[in-house]
Amino acid sequence: MSEASLEASEASEVKAVEVSSSEGREAEECRHVPFVTLSEVKPRVWLTLAGCNFKCRGCFSVAREVVGECLSVEDLMHLVKRAIRQYYGREHVEEAVITGGEPTLKRRFLVKLVSRLREIADWIVLDTNGYLLTPEYLEELLKAGLSEVMFDLKAYDEHIHAWYTGFSNKKVLENIEYASKRVKITINTVFIPDIVGEEEVERIAKFVAEISKESKEPIEFRINPFRAEMSREKISRDPTEDEMLRAYEIACKHLNTVIGRSCVRERKVEEKRGWVTVFPDGTMRRRTLADYRRNVR
Repeated sequence: MSEASLEASEASEVKAVEVSSSEGREAEECRHVPFVTLSEVKPRVWLTLAGCNFKCRGCFSVAREVVGECLSVEDLMHLVKRAIRQYYGREHVEEAVITGGEPTLKRRFLVKLVSRLREIADWIVLDTNGYLLTPEYLEELLKAGLSEVMFDLKAYDEHIHAWYTGFSNKKVLENIEYASKRVKITINTVFIPDIVGEEEVERIAKFVAEISKESKEPIEFRINPFRAEMSREKISRDPTEDEMLRAYEIACKHLNTVIGRSCVRERKVEEKRGWVTVFPDGTMRRRTLADYRRNVR
């Protein structure tokens, strides 16, 4: 993609986001929610907001498209509170993770959601691609009560990033650097053979090491394996165990905060457990990773 066409594409996408963000000024704003998820390991909830500005070729999330029911913050909070009360037998959780899709698409909605989640969660995490999370936007979220940001950094090389997502990563890298000085952050990257391979992992590790010099807290760098059977496009294969180990070792040359093959919040638990999916109508269903894989094929 040429630089001119990339800029035009980004401008079109940003305009669409701005339009969607301005909708519902008179009525209460809502986001489509396919489900929320409860952990079987500890009191923890994930809130999935559907729709995304990126068009990642290897995306595995069912929430990239606008799916589910459009819920206001009040409706979503009612669903979450009822679910944790019913499943955990309590009014409070240790952690709430806002994920997607891309959670940052509607600014007013997200700021209000973070503020309301403070009523029921000790720690609030935002999982984002980082493109829209400007310094001003981040400061609003911090004021509302945000605790941590997990950035899904697709690639450090701008051309790879543009090919994979349809967007330049200049804004992403700038937003990550700013956030690192203001709040705890984590960097997640997917190892994709022949696309985001050893060289890219090393570039990202060097970038993280550089911004860590002035970061508010140590920055974890998590390397996850690409799963070909879950990918929207057939762009690569699963990495081998040796490739994952080599990527981990390369990153460790620059950082001592590297985590290999991470399942974002559950990996440290040895007992294999599933998750409980709560749908907008309040019904619950236990799911495992195998169930999720079947659903995204």
